[in-house]
Amino acid sequence: MQVFDIIKKRRSIRFYTDEVIEEDKLKKLVEAAIWSPSAGNIQAWNTAIVQRKEDIERIKAVSPGILGNPTALMILCADKRKAYDKGGEVGRDVLSIMDIAIAAQNICLEATELDLGSCIVRSFNQIGVRELLNLPKNIAPELLVSLGYPRSIPNPPPRRSVEDVMIRWIKPGNEQ
Repeated sequence: MQVFDIIKKRRSIRFYTDEVIEEDKLKKLVEAAIWSPSAGNIQAWNTAIVQRKEDIERIKAVSPGILGNPTALMILCADKRKAYDKGGEVGRDVLSIMDIAIAAQNICLEATELDLGSCIVRSFNQIGVRELLNLPKNIAPELLVSLGYPRSIPNPPPRRSVEDVMIRWIKPGNEQ
């Protein structure tokens, strides 16, 4: 598939079959995240993968944004200490979150290429997830990506036109 086709095909999938995701596919998703851009090349994020059903259910208990029955979760975490040491307050509070969001999008696009469904989730209790995963204090879970083989794929929602999105386009020869 071409990149633009994958972008248009990607959907937030919330309901999955019971089929287990193969380990090589999960590693490929991590690799897709690794290749995402990082502000100042700080790369101050890590991930945890959860496939054990009882642990997924525990995380779901503190994550109202996870719907359905994912067979895997990727928890994208900011290493706040590393982000601060290399990027100061902006690195810790802004750039590390932006890097994680970009990594999450790479994960979802690669998941689409692999015929997996995915959904980025921010509605969860960070402290609860940190405790359930026994993460150190400097590691902050910022986004969850639920994963599985889609039970169905919804039609695309309506999208705005290019003209509707553009507020200004400054071209050579345009006078202000």
